[in-house]
Amino acid sequence: MRRAFTLIELLIVVAIIGILAAIAVPNFLNARVRAKVAKVDSDMNALSKALEMYLLDNNSYPGDHDLDEYTGAQRGLFRLTSPISYIASLPSDPFIEKTLATTLGLGNSNAYASNGRPDYELGSGADNGGTQKVQAYSLMSYGPDYLDDNANHDSFPFGTDMDRYSPTNGIRSPGNIFKFGGDYMAGCIILDWGKELLGSKCGG
Repeated sequence: MRRAFTLIELLIVVAIIGILAAIAVPNFLNARVRAKVAKVDSDMNALSKALEMYLLDNNSYPGDHDLDEYTGAQRGLFRLTSPISYIASLPSDPFIEKTLATTLGLGNSNAYASNGRPDYELGSGADNGGTQKVQAYSLMSYGPDYLDDNANHDSFPFGTDMDRYSPTNGIRSPGNIFKFGGDYMAGCIILDWGKELLGSKCGG
């Protein structure tokens, strides 16, 4: 005669599976976030190299590339692919929500618009004219909270207020991921909502 599992035994097995799932699922989700952060770092390194090659040929970085108010003029990163290809293709920010509407003019919701523009923002000192002109760039990814947490990015590198992502605050903490290049220290960059100042023009 075969002995079947009792109800108590089945409940114990279910409880064990539940405990294991409660441990494994968050670790899996955190691993996905860490993998995306690593992709952002790799993509930004590739974009930085392309920007430096562009600078050598043009004595300037490309102008700003702005997702939030894209009108056709602010398309600086496209200059890395045409007419000279400094990078084979422009990477996509893995931290932009793909399910948002794609109608132009809806702010962040047009990040995946049908004309296929890339998903990294570029703040470029090349757009600052006159005595304020500085050859610098700031690449930005939205980070794991999928939001633009900046108070001011377009004025880079002068009076730029940025909230920086740090995994020490939690793997899914707010803040954007940045990479700076060029002579950005000649301006004034305020990181982490005023906690840290970078640049010769900061602090008077």
